[in-house]
Amino acid sequence: MEGSHSHGHGQSLPTPSSSETLMAALLTVPSTHLPSLAQTLAADARRLQHRLAFLLLSPPHFARALARLRSMPLPAKAALLGRVLLRSLLLLLPSLADAHHHHLFLHQPDLDAALLLLAMCDSYSPSVSPVVDWRAVIVDDVVATALSVSGLGATPWAALAPYVDAAAKCRRFADAVAGRGVGTTATTAKGGGGSGGASYAAVVAALPRAAAREGEPCAICREAMVAGGGGVCALRPCGHRFHWRCAMRWLRWRNTCPCCRAELPARDAAAETRRLWRAVERMARGG
Repeated sequence: MEGSHSHGHGQSLPTPSSSETLMAALLTVPSTHLPSLAQTLAADARRLQHRLAFLLLSPPHFARALARLRSMPLPAKAALLGRVLLRSLLLLLPSLADAHHHHLFLHQPDLDAALLLLAMCDSYSPSVSPVVDWRAVIVDDVVATALSVSGLGATPWAALAPYVDAAAKCRRFADAVAGRGVGTTATTAKGGGGSGGASYAAVVAALPRAAAREGEPCAICREAMVAGGGGVCALRPCGHRFHWRCAMRWLRWRNTCPCCRAELPARDAAAETRRLWRAVERMARGG
């Protein structure tokens, strides 16, 4: 959590905020990469703005997206919001993951529901009555934002700032979800370890077939693996070997190597956020 910690002779130094940590991590990005990063973020923001404008200008599409959002239970809404915020972190710091990271992509119905959810959060006011015309409320907020100084800006920071804000919220949201047990599929199976299953794409990429040394035990079931039997895989990047069937069962519930605890991308957005945030903190420290 963001706060302070003791240092030296009982002195307390403030713990960097999420935004400060992100800015420190951004300082490690080569200056030659910043213009293209700003262009990528600006293009993504325009695409999302155009999609939200389409929903607001098309009552049938708006109603369909709103109905989908309202049909979701609270855990599903929390998971969707977590995925959208995590997407901002991945776009802001692309070195954290490859371009095909599973949390970067949302199917159109999920994206529409997520855009409405974010717009509703941004435009919400305690003075709004329980029975509200959300389309009118969001339109008013979008127009006011577009006519603001920040909305009219065209500087590189104008492109980065919304993503820094969303990425900072990403970390705080994951902490809140973990504390309340809402919207996460993270499960710790008997035997401990892990923070939810590894993503399916990560499992396929991480488990190339490998040759076992005769009699080498599988670290999961402890049975000997047969050299040249074809049922052995090696976990990337650590190289530890297991039976295919054992590794698949293990990674269904955990995203860590059973030998060295090396982490794979997590299926759950909150668990993946916490994994990636540790990488952001290492970047911020220059590690």
